[in-house]
Amino acid sequence: MFFFLMVLIVALFQFRVYVCMVAGAYVEDALAVSNLASALIDVEEYGRSHSVRIGDTQNAFRVYRDALYDNLALDEEGYSAKEDLLAGQVELREYIVYNVSDQEIQISVYDGEGNCLRQERERPGEVRTPDGVAVEHTTVYSRVGFRIRGLMGRTMEAEKEKSVDIVRCESEERE
Repeated sequence: MFFFLMVLIVALFQFRVYVCMVAGAYVEDALAVSNLASALIDVEEYGRSHSVRIGDTQNAFRVYRDALYDNLALDEEGYSAKEDLLAGQVELREYIVYNVSDQEIQISVYDGEGNCLRQERERPGEVRTPDGVAVEHTTVYSRVGFRIRGLMGRTMEAEKEKSVDIVRCESEERE
C-alpha cells in the first residue's frame, strides 16, 4: 500500500511538471507569434532604402497586444479561457522595439499598458535584449508574467520572454 501511494505521488508530481512545461511552451509560442505579428515594417522606407524598420512602434504594440490576447485566448481582463494551463491573469510586462540602421539603433520601450517609457539611441554592436540576444537586425522583444497551477491547488508565478528579429532576405540568384 505504501509503495502504491509513493508511486501515485510521484506520478502526480511528474504530471504537474509536464503541465508546467506545456504551459511554458504554449506561452513562448504565443509570444513568438505575437512578436512576429507586430513586426510591421515601414514599406515606404523599405522601398526607398531597403532598410527594415518598424515605423509606428505604438501601433506595433497594439498589434502585439491584440495578437497575444488572441493567441492565449485571453478575455478583456487578461484571464485565459484555458484555465487548466494558465491560472489567473496574464500580465504584459515589457515590449521593446529595436530599429537598426547602419549608424544607430533606436530603442522604444513600452510597459504592459502601452505607455512609452523611454526612447533611446545606441551604437550598433553594443546592444543586447534583456534575454541576452545581440541586436544586429531590427528586433522585437516582449516579456509576460503568468501563473500556473501547481500541486495541491497552489499556483506558481512564471515569466516568459522572447525576441524575434526581422531580417531582409535577399536571393543569391539574380536573373
